Amino acid sequence: MSYSKKDEDNDESIFSNINQVSVTQDARAFHQSSISPRKSRMLLCKIAYLLYTGDRFPEKQATELFFGITKLFQHKDPSLRQFVYIIIKELSSVAQDVIMITSSIMKDTATGSEVVYRPNAIRSLVRVIDANTVPAIERILTTAVVDPVSAVASAALVSAYHLYPVAKDVVSRWSNKAQDATTSHIVGRKVANSPFFATSLGYTPSSSGISQYHALALLYRIRQSDHIAVLKIFRDIASKVAGLSNSHAFVMYVRYVASLMDQYPDMRKDMVPLFHSWLKGKGDMVNLEIARNMVRLKTLDDEDIRPVVAVLTIFLTSHRSAARFSAVRTLNELAMTRPHLLYSCNPMIESLITDANRSIATYAITTLLKTGNEESVDRLMLQIANFMSEIPDNFKIIVVDAIRSLCLKFPRKQEAMLSFLSNILSDEGGYEFKRAAIDAIFDMIKYIPESKEKALAELCEFIEDCEYPKIAVRILCILGEEGPRAAEPTRFIRYIYNRIMLENAIVRSAAVSALTKFGVNAKDDFVKHSVRVILSRCLDDADDEVRDRAAFSVKVLDDMDSFLPFVKSNKVPSIPALERSLVLYVTGDKFDQPFDIEAVPMLTQEEIDAENLKIKKASTEIAHIAPAPTVDESAEEVVKAENEFKSVLNSIPEFSSFGPVLKSSSLIEVTERETEYVVKAIKHIFEKHIVIQYQLHNTLTEVLLENVTVGCTPSNENLIEEFVIPAPVAANEPVSIYVSFSYEGSELFSTPTIIENVLRFTSKEIDPHTGEAEEEGYDDEYNIDNLWLKYGDFCVSSTVSNFDEIWEQLGHESSAVYSLSEIESFSNACSHLVELLQMQPVDETDHVTDEEPLHVLKLCGEFVSGGKVLVVIKMIRANGTEGVTIKLITRAENEKAVKSLPTAFEG
Repeated sequence: MSYSKKDEDNDESIFSNINQVSVTQDARAFHQSSISPRKSRMLLCKIAYLLYTGDRFPEKQATELFFGITKLFQHKDPSLRQFVYIIIKELSSVAQDVIMITSSIMKDTATGSEVVYRPNAIRSLVRVIDANTVPAIERILTTAVVDPVSAVASAALVSAYHLYPVAKDVVSRWSNKAQDATTSHIVGRKVANSPFFATSLGYTPSSSGISQYHALALLYRIRQSDHIAVLKIFRDIASKVAGLSNSHAFVMYVRYVASLMDQYPDMRKDMVPLFHSWLKGKGDMVNLEIARNMVRLKTLDDEDIRPVVAVLTIFLTSHRSAARFSAVRTLNELAMTRPHLLYSCNPMIESLITDANRSIATYAITTLLKTGNEESVDRLMLQIANFMSEIPDNFKIIVVDAIRSLCLKFPRKQEAMLSFLSNILSDEGGYEFKRAAIDAIFDMIKYIPESKEKALAELCEFIEDCEYPKIAVRILCILGEEGPRAAEPTRFIRYIYNRIMLENAIVRSAAVSALTKFGVNAKDDFVKHSVRVILSRCLDDADDEVRDRAAFSVKVLDDMDSFLPFVKSNKVPSIPALERSLVLYVTGDKFDQPFDIEAVPMLTQEEIDAENLKIKKASTEIAHIAPAPTVDESAEEVVKAENEFKSVLNSIPEFSSFGPVLKSSSLIEVTERETEYVVKAIKHIFEKHIVIQYQLHNTLTEVLLENVTVGCTPSNENLIEEFVIPAPVAANEPVSIYVSFSYEGSELFSTPTIIENVLRFTSKEIDPHTGEAEEEGYDDEYNIDNLWLKYGDFCVSSTVSNFDEIWEQLGHESSAVYSLSEIESFSNACSHLVELLQMQPVDETDHVTDEEPLHVLKLCGEFVSGGKVLVVIKMIRANGTEGVTIKLITRAENEKAVKSLPTAFEG
C-alpha cells in the first residue's frame, strides 16, 4: 500500500479467502514451542470470524482446535489471553472433553491473579463445566459475586444468572450475596490498577456500578417463584435505596416493583412516594421509566399521576429527540385512560406537531385527537393531512387508529373524517396501512348510519384501482351486505360487475357472492333480472369456484320461495354459546342423537353490532395495558377461561351426571395475594348442583402439601354437601379442590347463602439439598375467607333488540327502593349494579354523564332455572346528599326470579 492510500480500493480484506481447511492447518502453530502473540491473535480472529458468520466446525476439528488453543495459556500476553477465552467459550458447546481444562481456567479466577484475566476466566469456566462440577467452583463464584472490582463482580453475577437453570439448588444459596451486591457501597465499585490499561487501552476505565443491575436480575430470577420473599426483598431494597447508583439497576427495579404493584395494590402507599421522589434528580432514563410504568398502573389515583404529567411536560421541551419521543409516547398512552389529566399540557403537545422528527409529530397529533374536543377536530385533521406523506406506514397506522376511535367519539364529524380516510387511500402505502384505513371506514358504515352512502361510494372508487385482493374481497363483502339496503342500490352493481370482468379468481368469486345478495334483496324485478343475467354469464368462467358460486346463485334466484328462509335469515348463533354446546356434545356420550342447533341462542346482526360497538367504545377509553396474571380483564379472556373450566369439569367422572354447566363465576380471591397459600374460588352452577372449585397455589418452596381438602359449612340448610375431590399434592404449581353441593326447589334463592371455608392438608418439609419431601408430616388447617351465593350467581346475561316490547309481555313484576350510600356517581352505580346482578345493559344505558340529574338503566338476563328477566333501574341523586337512590323494577317470566332478586342487595 502506498503512503497516499491511492491503491486502497485494490486491497483485499484479511477475511476474504478464509475457510475452515486453511484455518485448521494454520492452527498447528499453536503447538509450536515459540508462540508469537501477534500471529496467534490474528489466527484466533479468523476463527472468531468463521464462528460469528455461521460456520460450524465438525466435532473432531472443534476438539483439535479447542485443545490447540489451550496451549496458548503458557503465554502471559493480556490481549492474547482475552482472545483465548473468547474462542474457548464459542467452541465449548461443540468440542468434546472440554471439562479437562477446568484447572487451567481456575488458576486465572484466583483472587490474586491479573484483574484482566479474572472476568474472562469466570465467564469461560461456567461454559466448560457441567451440573455435577458446579459445587467444585461454588467458592470461586461466591467470592467473585461480592468482589469490589466491577468487572469481576459483573462477570460472576451474569455467569450465575446463566448457570441457574443448570444448578438451581446451588445458585439459590447465593441469594443473600446477590442482595448484598445490589445495595453495597463496596461490591463492584472499584477498578483495580492493571498495566494492561495503560499499555493497551491508553486509559483507565471507571466503574459504572453495572454489577448492581446484574445482581438485581439474578436476585429476582432466584426468588421469582416465592412472591412473599420477592416482596420482602424489594421493600428491603427500597429502605436502602441510597445504595442504588446505576441507572440500569434503577430502571430494572422500577419495572419489577411496578409489576408487583399491579398484583399487590397494598404496595402503593410505600412505593408511590418513593417513585415521586425519584422523578427528580435520578437522570432522564430513570425518570422516563418511572413515568411509563406509573402511567400503566391501573390502581393509581389521579393525584398519583399528576406529578408524572408535570415531569413529562418538562421533557416535551428537551433538546434531545429521544427524550421528547419517549415523553409524548407515554402521554399518548395516558390519554387512553385519563385524558382529563392532559388538558393543561395540550398547548405544549400541540407545539410538537411541527417537530422535525415526524415520529414525535405523529404521537403528538394522535394524543391531541384523544384529548381534544369536537371543535378542534377539523383543525387537527388539516394538520395531520400536511405530513401524512412524510411518515412511514407504521406511524400512518397509529394515526388511522386514532381517527378510527375519534369517529365513534364524535360521530357528527364523520364527513371530515371520511374525506380524510378516502384521501389517504389514494396515497402510496402498504397492505397493513390500507387495511387499517379500510377498517376505519367499515366502522363508520356499521356504527354511523349517516355516513353509509358516501362511505360505500368511496369504497367503490377505491376497488377500481386496488392492488390487494384481500382488501378487495372484504370491500365486496360489505357492499353485498350494506349495498342492497342503500337508497340507490343499483349504483354499486356496476363496480361489482367490473371486478368480475377484470380481477383474478378470488376477487371474482367474492363479486359473485356480493351480486347474489343484491338479487336476493332487490325490491325491483328489473334489478333482480339484471343480476341474474350477469350471474348466468359467470357459468362459463375458467375457475371452478366462480362457476360453482354462480350456479348456486342462479338456482337461488330462480327458486326464491324455497331458499328464502335460509338466504334472508337475519339471525346467527352466538359463537361462544355454540362453541360451548359443541364441546359438551363432543365430550358427551349421546352421539345417537343429532346436535341440536336450536338449543343455541340466536342473535340478530343488530345485537352483534351493538355489542361490538360497546367494545370499541370501551377500547377508546381504556388503555391497552397488560393485565396482572391473576386478573381476566377482557371479555375474550373471560370466555376462554370459562370454557377451559367447563372442559375440565366435563372430564371429571363425578360430575358427568350433573348435566351442562349453566354458569361459571369469575375467579374470587378468598385469601390475600401476599399469603403463603393463595386460594381462589370459582362457582359452577348446574341445574340441581353447585360445584365450588378452589384453586390453591402453595408459594412456599420448602413445604409440600398433601391430601388437600376444603371444609365447607353453608348457612342455608337447603344446600347439602355431597362429596369433595381433594388435591393429592400441592407443590409450586396450582392445584384444584372440588366441593359438590346439591339443592332442590327455590328456597336457595330466597336468601343469600354464606359458605364458611377451612383449608385442610398434611404439611411436609422439603430437604433443600435433595429436593425430596420428608416421610413424616403433620395435619394442619388454614382459614380462608367466606363465599357468598347471591342472585347474580344464578343469572346469565343476555341481549334483546326490542326491550320495551318484551317488557310489556312479561307478567310477573316487583319493585323496591334502595340507597347506595357509598356510591357517588351514576357511572359507578351502573358498573356496580351490572356486576351485582350479572345482567347485560341494554341500549347503552350504562353509558351516562354524571351531570344528569337522573338516569334510567335497563338490564336483561336469564335465570338459570329458565325464563327472561328484565330490570329497569331509575337513579336519582339529590343535591347536597351523598350516594345514589335507586328504584328497581323487575319483570320476568318466572315468579321465582322476581321474588328472589332483592336478595342481591342483602349481606
